[in-house]
Amino acid sequence: MLGQRSFLRMPQDANISVAIPIIAINFAFFMISELIHKINAFEGISIALSEIILQKSQEKLPSIAEIQKNFGQFAPLALEQQKLKAKARLKLPQFSQKGCLFWQRSFEQATSEYVALWKAAHFKSKNVLSITGGFGVDEWAWHQQGTTVISCDIQYDLNALVRFNQNKLGITYDRLDCDAESLLERYKNESFTCVYVDPDRRQDSDRLGGYWENFAPKIDELITKFSKYYTRWIVKMSPMTDFRVLRNVLPGSIVFYSVYFDGEVKELLLDIDINANFNTQRIAVYLDKTEGVSYFTERTPTEYVASVSPEKKEGSKRYIYEPHGGINNLNLNALLAEIPFLKSLTPQHTLFESGVEFPPHWGRCKHILDSYEGSLNDISKALKQAQITAASVTARNTQGLKTELIRSKLGLSESDRHTLFITRLGSKFKAWLTV
Repeated sequence: MLGQRSFLRMPQDANISVAIPIIAINFAFFMISELIHKINAFEGISIALSEIILQKSQEKLPSIAEIQKNFGQFAPLALEQQKLKAKARLKLPQFSQKGCLFWQRSFEQATSEYVALWKAAHFKSKNVLSITGGFGVDEWAWHQQGTTVISCDIQYDLNALVRFNQNKLGITYDRLDCDAESLLERYKNESFTCVYVDPDRRQDSDRLGGYWENFAPKIDELITKFSKYYTRWIVKMSPMTDFRVLRNVLPGSIVFYSVYFDGEVKELLLDIDINANFNTQRIAVYLDKTEGVSYFTERTPTEYVASVSPEKKEGSKRYIYEPHGGINNLNLNALLAEIPFLKSLTPQHTLFESGVEFPPHWGRCKHILDSYEGSLNDISKALKQAQITAASVTARNTQGLKTELIRSKLGLSESDRHTLFITRLGSKFKAWLTV
């Protein structure tokens, strides 16, 4: 169909040979940036680009030559859609269903729809000033809640893409071309109930990891400067960031939320009330599309212990329990070590043994079939004698020994049925075969 759109092709005198290698049609920041500014003015190319996202299945991906022929100067942007559309359907399904366009640089840091919808419902607000708008997923989610949203971003090209997607989604909120400080200054005398900030995690195209002080904008400086005008701040940080460091440099009361979804910690959220007394709360959030949302707080272990009957505590079955990453990130797993019927198997309290089965929203809990101790060679022989040739391996506190190397030394292939948990103490290993 795209081949019939002759107006999508480049003029003959500017045409690029279809034989050039893919590196010539690269995803350079400046190239995509220039093209984004043109899509709103060219309805034909907008429709064609959206059709890439809307296409449910495709027997064979088009070649570079085909894309170049059909999209001409817009080929890099078309290639970006082909590259991202499968991931976008999982992470941003409603955006995909509406034919929104994506850009790698902003897509990676964007909140997934499911997490954004939970966030907007949990942090309900009459109005939100979003000072680092990004791809706009959180803003879209707040809009679903009836919240008035005003946002900004310093990337004018990204703002153009967000406005294009707003039209596709059938929503409207203000996205301004300015930096965070300018937006805060502009609305400081109006009654905004919440400021939302998602600092940029990249600098010179490198990941910043958990070094929060290198993120932009600097949240501590903004809070100090505008504390008179804005009292509630919701801050989204990388899950790699140490919450204790943030607690030491930020004022007021902070509730830390470590959000676990789809097998990993997605983000660390801070709900800051700068006018409240110095106080700290930690909440691990477990999101599941089937089960909904569950919360693990500092009171959860005590409440759970009180609910467990003596019969369960003395059960005949033994279990390996591994807290999910959201619990570990806030150091709430240290509280688990205080549960009397839970034995910590690692110094970091990342693996436990118990006679009690723990809830799924606490992490993985698996029934122990057998246990082994000794060298890796000893454990390998024991597994062969038990005719265990396949098991996934979870290594904790193995002094740098990688999981793949351990699996190789044990002669195990991957398995969905059995999991072998293994730790190391000195020269000896301890392993538990679970199902």
